[in-house]
Amino acid sequence: MDNEKIIIIGGGVGPQAGTLLHNYIIENTLTDGTDQDHLDIFHFSRSSDIPDRTDSLKNGTPGNPALGMFNTFKIAASAISIADKQAVGGIPCNTFHAPQIFKKFKLLMKEFEHKIKILNMIEETVLEVLRYYPGIQKIGLMSTTGTRNAGIYSDQFQKKDLEVIQVPIEIQQNLHNSIYNKEWGIKAKTPVSDRAKENFKKYANDLISKGAEIIILGCTEIPLALPNSTHNGIPFIDPMTSLARALIREANSTKLKQKI
Repeated sequence: MDNEKIIIIGGGVGPQAGTLLHNYIIENTLTDGTDQDHLDIFHFSRSSDIPDRTDSLKNGTPGNPALGMFNTFKIAASAISIADKQAVGGIPCNTFHAPQIFKKFKLLMKEFEHKIKILNMIEETVLEVLRYYPGIQKIGLMSTTGTRNAGIYSDQFQKKDLEVIQVPIEIQQNLHNSIYNKEWGIKAKTPVSDRAKENFKKYANDLISKGAEIIILGCTEIPLALPNSTHNGIPFIDPMTSLARALIREANSTKLKQKI
């Protein structure tokens, strides 16, 4: 379709996060069965220019990841100009959506002439939860320490009078370490180590014992450790699926598969 938008993935914010999002877009796209009917996806992964988001929040330098991602989208804009199409973009990192980082990034994009609409993964996740899980009261959340401290999800859900349940603060560092540990954490090992898998199962059980009715996998790489859609009967919510579906909706709504 001539008016179909290109999808931009702003990767480099997790070793496999961008590739997972790319896969989710393909899995949620309706096509006529040919290669040519899939959406155009420009995937840019530039980790070297994008500092760790949790460290940047902790050290008071949230503008650094924003600037690095802005550089990535400037490169994307050059590609878009050659294609002569509009585009919609998303960033597969929960912590990047901390207001201190995301607002800076959006400001940079606003000042730059481009043809890319930027989606907010957190907002899209909240919308999906409200639509598909009406009536729930308690939402479990597993995330990096940066996402937790920034209140990225808790602030959004509290506005809807919903309670967000997280692991005890004394366990949070262990959860964070299960993502970042350089020997066995999710970011370091492919496939995911058994130690990281077992840790996240324990964290899920802890949230369920506290009454969580659904659990948000609030780091884009946690689904690598918890690939199933449920755990002990409790649904997992993967924000990247919400983002993938939103990107398809904005690129060409007729190609968005119905959610089962």
